[in-house]
Amino acid sequence: MSILKDIYNKNYTHADPMKRMPFSLRLKERTFYNAVEEAMGPEFIERHWDNLCKAEDFKGFINFREGFRLGVSLMLEVLELRESAKAGR
Repeated sequence: MSILKDIYNKNYTHADPMKRMPFSLRLKERTFYNAVEEAMGPEFIERHWDNLCKAEDFKGFINFREGFRLGVSLMLEVLELRESAKAGR
């Protein structure tokens, strides 16, 4: 398996970049949360948002870790290619 070849041949997949929600969807979401807050109270919404933030932080860490692993794998592959090129001389 060669990560460099996969990237070159456009076979490497990674997480999709985060996109901003459309304004109309954000407005619907805000309306929904306002209704939930009215029905269940602001403390419930605060706990919910705290949990959402924790989940987003975890996703961010996972994406960072995957990027770091990719970088290390690429460096190891480059070093292997360099060593095999030296041995082939």
